[in-house]
Amino acid sequence: MLKAMKQKLDQKRVLWAEGTAQRIEEYAEKERQESIRKMKREEETNHLLHQEIEKYLHTIHPSFLLNPDVARALHNRLLARSEEKFSFSLHVTSEIRLALDFYQSDLSIFIRLLEKKGFQLKGNEERFLTALLNKLSENNYRFYLERYGDFVNNADTLEDAVCKYLEKAENKKKYESGRFDFLTKYLINKELLAPDCTKKQVKKLVKSLEKKHAEDYKVTRLEKRMGEIG
Repeated sequence: MLKAMKQKLDQKRVLWAEGTAQRIEEYAEKERQESIRKMKREEETNHLLHQEIEKYLHTIHPSFLLNPDVARALHNRLLARSEEKFSFSLHVTSEIRLALDFYQSDLSIFIRLLEKKGFQLKGNEERFLTALLNKLSENNYRFYLERYGDFVNNADTLEDAVCKYLEKAENKKKYESGRFDFLTKYLINKELLAPDCTKKQVKKLVKSLEKKHAEDYKVTRLEKRMGEIG
């Protein structure tokens, strides 16, 4: 009798083990399917986001957003929108003010259009802003490379390259964020700057070299102005 009971218990254990294994397998399959569906949703969201941002930036070029301080202020504004709060900053530069005005008059409308097409901003503020700034920077780089040309030669030093930039850049706009985003990436691509060099470091360098060669630039600008006369 004990032997029969032991056999029945062993059979139940086998059934329990099989049932447990089946449940584990079913759970694993369910998790796998859910992971696939999640990846598909992520791909669709990324495709929608990048496609719409690319089209949007064909209509406008807000290069002032490429200023890191401005980008942070805009990020805070996007978070405030999601949380239905009011965003306020005590330190408001002219470019930050320009960015906040741009958000109110244009970008917020684009966001509503994205949401209408299925993109959810809440929880995706950083993803949205990163995609926007990456594409904006890419467009900006092409724009200024076409405008200024590939002006650095292989034998040029970093100082040579910056001096050439100062000669080419419009005098009143040479420190504008879009131009500095271009210059930083251009000098990194030319291996004249380390990849982790910041725009603030580049701006400090440019200002010091501009001051060092101030008299030379005056002569160059006058020469250029006179050369434009017939």
